Formats: sequence, C-alpha cells, structure tokens
Amino acid sequence: MKKISILLSVKDGEQFVGETIDSILNQTYQEFELIIVVNCSTDKTLEIVHAYDDARIKILESNICQLNYNLNLALSHAKGEYIARIDADDIALPHRLEKQIKVLEEGNYNVVGSNIKYINEHGELIGEKSYPETNEEIRKKIIYKAVIVHPSILCKREDLLKIGGYLGGKFAQDLDLWIRLMRDENIKFYNIQEPLLHYRIHSSQAKGNPLTFADVAGYMLRESIYSKSFRYFLGAMIYYGKALFK
Repeated sequence: MKKISILLSVKDGEQFVGETIDSILNQTYQEFELIIVVNCSTDKTLEIVHAYDDARIKILESNICQLNYNLNLALSHAKGEYIARIDADDIALPHRLEKQIKVLEEGNYNVVGSNIKYINEHGELIGEKSYPETNEEIRKKIIYKAVIVHPSILCKREDLLKIGGYLGGKFAQDLDLWIRLMRDENIKFYNIQEPLLHYRIHSSQAKGNPLTFADVAGYMLRESIYSKSFRYFLGAMIYYGKALFK
C-alpha cells in the first residue's frame, strides 16, 4: 500500500498539467500514488497524462464536469493512509510531501497545509501568502478569511471518509470540508510556515466571484444551525456582505 494518495482532477489542463505531474514525480518522498481524474476535457490533457509510463500513476476518466464528484471518484480509488491534493496548474516543491508527513505524524495532526508562493503562467514568482499556523488560529479565523490552501494539504484518509468526502456546492468546496471536519474537536489543523506550493495565477483559470462568497455564506449558515453556533452565523453575515459588495 502506498502511504500517500495524491488526488488530481483536471479539465482542459494541457498547458500546465505536465509541470504539475513532474513536480509530484520528483518529490523527495516517494511512497505515493498519483490518482488523476481527467474530466470533460476537449484538449490534449488525456494524451499528455497517458504519455507518462509510471506505475505510481492511476488514470481515471469522467464525463461529469463537477469537481466534488471527481475528487470523490479519486478518493474512492485511493489506497493510501493519507490524502494529498494538488491542482492541475500548480507546482509542488520537491520537499513538500517529506516535510508534511513528518509534521503530521510527529505532531499528530489531521490536516497539514502550508504557505504558498504565487507564480504566473510563465512560472515566474509574483508574490507569496502566509496562512494561520496553529489549530486554534485556523479554527478561529475561518469565519472571515481563507485559512488553508486546498491544493497544499496532506490529511488522513479516514477523516475524509468519516464525513462523507466532498459534499459542498459549486464553489469553495474545500471550506465546506474544513467546516465539517471542525465538528470534531479532536481534529487538529496546522499550516507549515514556509511555502511548499507554487500557486499559479493565469488568465484561463476560474476567477473568484460573488457566487463563491454566497456559497461560503451558505455553508456558514448551515453550520450555525447544525451546531447552534453564533460565530458561524456571524461568518455567514460576513460572507453575504462580501457577496453583495464584491
């Protein structure tokens, strides 16, 4: 059994997906499988993916153009003890998995993310961003800001399966995932305070819009009712405000 299963869902990713796959195959930590779901692609993505002759890569095809479905499809095929994520236009730095699994196991964490550096479509560094470090900070700040970068995470597979995997709406599915995981006070989050992912900004990627904030507000409102928590109700109001004034 591979210790880490890396989930990659890609649609029309021919421009960057090769760089993404190379960044995974070149990790210093090698005990992994890479599960790629090619969905609804009309370009050469499938051809590029199949060109890799590597036993660690498992390729699935889907005609359902919905990220939650395709991530759950990949998750259903995962054999690893841990799950990692990456998007088809990002680049994992070489020591990413090695550093994350060490922190996760030594600190007994459930979800470990990292800071990121932004790159453009040419791979040039254009900025960076830091995220809350501790479990306490992450849980406190989630009601008003992004606290974990989804394509940077390493987490325990059993935790995702216990909550039913990905269930969110069309946007910000990861935030829905964090909220549902946070129902268990024993789940511990952590962000490594160094960039382990190059997060690409380019013209063809999906851009944030008011509907994203509206979806997040809906997750928060649901959670305020489920947990009878005023703080999540406050979070819903914050994100409804962002949706209205975006």
